Amino acid sequence: MVINFFKVFLIFVLILHKSLCLGQNYNDIIISEIMADPTPGIALPDVEYIELYNRSDKPVQLKNWILVVGTRISTFPDSIILPGMFIIVCSQASYNSMKNYGKVVGINALSLPNEAAIISLFSPSKKIIFSISYNLKLWVSDKNSGGYSIEMSDLKNPCIENDNWKTSEDSSGGTPGKENSVKENKRDNSPPEIERIDVISPTELRIIAAEKLDSVNAVSGALIEVEGRVILNKKLELPTFRNLVLKLSSPLVSGKNYAVSLRNLADCSGNILRKIDFNIELPIKADSGDIVLNEILFNPPANGVDFVEIYNNSGRFVSLNNWSIGNTKNGLPDIFRIITTENVILAPYNYLALSTDVRQTKDSYPTDKVRNFLQVDALPSFANASGSVILRNDSNTIFDRFDYSETMHDPLISNPKGVSLEKENFLISSQIPQNWHSAASATGNATPGYANSQIEQKTDEPIFTVEPEAFVANNNGLDDFAKIKYQLQVTGTYVTIRIYDIAGRLIKNLIRNQLIGTYGEISWDGTNENGITVDTGYYLILIDTFDANGQTNQFKLKVVAVKK
Repeated sequence: MVINFFKVFLIFVLILHKSLCLGQNYNDIIISEIMADPTPGIALPDVEYIELYNRSDKPVQLKNWILVVGTRISTFPDSIILPGMFIIVCSQASYNSMKNYGKVVGINALSLPNEAAIISLFSPSKKIIFSISYNLKLWVSDKNSGGYSIEMSDLKNPCIENDNWKTSEDSSGGTPGKENSVKENKRDNSPPEIERIDVISPTELRIIAAEKLDSVNAVSGALIEVEGRVILNKKLELPTFRNLVLKLSSPLVSGKNYAVSLRNLADCSGNILRKIDFNIELPIKADSGDIVLNEILFNPPANGVDFVEIYNNSGRFVSLNNWSIGNTKNGLPDIFRIITTENVILAPYNYLALSTDVRQTKDSYPTDKVRNFLQVDALPSFANASGSVILRNDSNTIFDRFDYSETMHDPLISNPKGVSLEKENFLISSQIPQNWHSAASATGNATPGYANSQIEQKTDEPIFTVEPEAFVANNNGLDDFAKIKYQLQVTGTYVTIRIYDIAGRLIKNLIRNQLIGTYGEISWDGTNENGITVDTGYYLILIDTFDANGQTNQFKLKVVAVKK
């Protein structure tokens, strides 16, 4: 019996040891809470901590696991985290302060920068298990000065990044060692977005994704082709999992355009990008006038940020490495901020919006248009009343300058907050005030990363058309809107659009006195003023326009709405 008991015990120990060696797949152990700035405290100890959570169904031995915060490396002592368990990780010196809140693991040092950092968790075999990049923007504005943690709201979907982190709603400021106060069901059903392809060198390319990619798929599953070249090696850069570096069989040739095809590329959540194509070239030096300032938002909306948009008005592929954006003081160049230290390529006739918070800028100005952004570490400050923005190349040569004033906005705009100034003609100097106009309110008051709403048109007469001539107002995605398209000769046009039935009764005021661009479209969904779908029949679209010069016009269109 003693021998049998010993055998059973030995088998149990072996099974336990085996199980403790498992649980080391990506996202098995995650960081579920971060307290980067505990001062001034709400009701928790003045201690920086992170919280780990075991998502796997196995206990995991944390001995010799590695925590990397920025460039600081710490090693875990002997400790076990059970399935479904939260544990608190803090410095050894803070162990006693946190021990009453749950299981605590003290490490040799833990220093979490208040403003931003990348935190990565590695197994003893140096395999990355989890990483998170946090910054102050993840905290709500009234709680980002200290005392509150940020918590992962959906522990089942750790691949979702910024949208999955919220400021703690617990009255103490955080929930160390227990379930988070914020719980939401998050879903990522969209394929990965590819922001750009950088040419690192003639034999290396870097594919930049907007979210984490699946590491196995990116390296061995996705089909990536570069015209005329064999890809010798693919490497996903850690810990962000967003940058895929390709090593080519032979150098790219200067002046030759290469097609790049990406197929079946998956993100961390398993969504697959079926196909996307790019064209690349080795970058060449820009000539004067090739890269110009094209749009600026210097008085952002509430919770928004400034942005500057540049445009490549040439057939050259230009690297923005070490280019910079500056402002002026007393009329002279003053503070400059580097745009990027990478070989970010601006393709011919492409727009690029520079923002310190791309996510916020996109949220402030939503659109279904394809647009091009680059998140920058910093921009110089731009005064709301008046100032200057300067574009400088990598040799510190000034390529463009725009001296702006809020008085340049359309005179009928009572509050220019959140309204950008756009260039009308790329070929005309940025120093000519008449070449700049307020972005159309019909396009959301700004057009970061895509074509301006106020662009000089070649038409002799204003044109309004409606497509399709008959539509089914059932919101099924097929011809369920009447799109009123326009192309105007002048900027600064205001429009009022009314819908009448065949008896001449006013059905809906679609828009009233709204500033529109020189081209675009406005949709009618077939509902009346009360949001009720109209009956089947002919409807008159009456369009009245006027501009700051007092010029007025009226247009009449006819459309058939079908109720179904």
